[in-house]
Amino acid sequence: MKLTAHLGKITWSLADKVLYVAYGLVQFVQIAALPADVYGVFTLLVALNTWIMIVSDGSALAGIIQYGVDPAERKRVNLMALVIHSVVVGIAALGIYLLREPLVHVFRVGQFGVVATLLPLYCLLTLPRMFCLKIIYREMRMKDLFIADAIWFGVRTAMTFWFIANDSLTSLNDIVLIDFAGMAASSLATMALTRKDLVFGWSGSISFGTYLRYGVPLAMATALNSAPRQLDVYVIAAYFGVGVVGVYNPAKNLYRFFEQAFDAVTTLLYPAAVRMYTQHRMEDLQILITKAISITLIPTIIAVVVLELGLSRMIIPILGDKYAAAVDHFNVLSIAALGMPFVLMSSIIAAMGRSTAIVRYSAVGLLVAGGVLFVVGELGQPLLVGLGLVANTIVVGILCTMHVRRELHFPLSALGRAFGDVRSAIGRRKDPA
Repeated sequence: MKLTAHLGKITWSLADKVLYVAYGLVQFVQIAALPADVYGVFTLLVALNTWIMIVSDGSALAGIIQYGVDPAERKRVNLMALVIHSVVVGIAALGIYLLREPLVHVFRVGQFGVVATLLPLYCLLTLPRMFCLKIIYREMRMKDLFIADAIWFGVRTAMTFWFIANDSLTSLNDIVLIDFAGMAASSLATMALTRKDLVFGWSGSISFGTYLRYGVPLAMATALNSAPRQLDVYVIAAYFGVGVVGVYNPAKNLYRFFEQAFDAVTTLLYPAAVRMYTQHRMEDLQILITKAISITLIPTIIAVVVLELGLSRMIIPILGDKYAAAVDHFNVLSIAALGMPFVLMSSIIAAMGRSTAIVRYSAVGLLVAGGVLFVVGELGQPLLVGLGLVANTIVVGILCTMHVRRELHFPLSALGRAFGDVRSAIGRRKDPA
C-alpha cells in the first residue's frame, strides 16, 4: 500500500485527530473550573456510555465494514446492524438504569444512581452518530469524519467558553448539558453526511447467524479489551473515591493523544487489511502490517522518553496545583503507549475473521489488568492505578503480534522496515535520475 495513494485520506484523518488534541485542551479548562468530585462523577458517565458503544460497535457495527464492502449486501447489512445496535445499546442502558440501586452498592459509588439515570438519554443521543460513523469509515471518507467531529467538538467548545464567561460552569448538570448538546449536534451531522447511504432492506444473502457469528466474538473481545480503558475508573472510585477519579481522568485525557493517533492508523489499516485478505494478497498484507508497526513504534518511543524526562510537567500550570497529581498518573499511563503499535495487530486478526482469538487475548489482558488494579488498591497506592492499563496494553499487544506472525510468517527483522524505507527515500532524493 503506497502512502501517496492515500495522502488525502491520511491528511483528513490526521486533521481529525488534531481536533481531539485541541478539545483535550478545552477539557483542561472544564476540569480547572469544576470540583474534582464533580468531574469524577461526569467521568463515570462518559466512561460507561463509551464502553457500551464500544461493545455495540463490535457486535453490531463492525459488520458494516466486514460485509458492507459488497454493494449488493449493503441494504441488508445496514438493517441488521441498526437492529442489533439498537437492541444492544437499549438493553445495556435500560438494564443499568433499572439496576441502579444494587449497582450503587456493587461499585461502592454513591453517585452512581445519577450516572444510571442520565445514561439512557446519553446513549440515545450517541446511537445515530456511532452507526453513521461506521459507514463513513467503510467508505474511508475522512473529510466527512473531520466535519462530523468538528461539529461535535465545536459545539462543546463554544458552550464551554460561554458558560465560563458567564461564570456558570459549576455543577454536574452544566457539564452534562454541554456534552449532550455536542453529541446531539454530531449525530444530526453524521446523518446528514450519510443520508444517501442510509439504505435498508432485506435483499442480500448475509444471514443474521453469519453476522452474529462474526460480531458476537468481536463484541466480547472489545468488551474485554476496552474494560481496562473505560471501566477502570469504577475500580478506582471504589477504592479511592470519585475525587481521585477526577484527578486521574485528566491524565487519561492526555494519554488519549496516543490513543487517537493509533485510532487514526487503525481507521486506514483495518479496511485495507480486509480488502487484502479477501483478495489473498498476503505479501502485500505482510508489508502493510510490518510498516504499520515500525512506522508507529519509533516516534512512540521518542515521545515516551521525552515525556518521562520531564516534559509532562508543563501541564501543571494549565490544570492548576489541585490537579498536579495528574502528571504522575500520566507518566505511568504513557508507558502503555509502547505496547500500542503491537495492539494494532488486533485489527489484522479481526480482518482475518479470527475474532475468537481476540476474545482470548482480551480476556487474558483483562485478568492481568484486574489483578494489577486489585494489588494497587489493596496496597493503597492511588498514583499507581495506571499500571492496570499498562499491563493490559503490553500483554494484549504481545499476544496479538505473536498470532499475526504465526499466520503470516513474517520475520521479526521486518519490523524495522521503516528504516529501510527512509533510507530509500533519501537515496532517491540524492539521485533524481
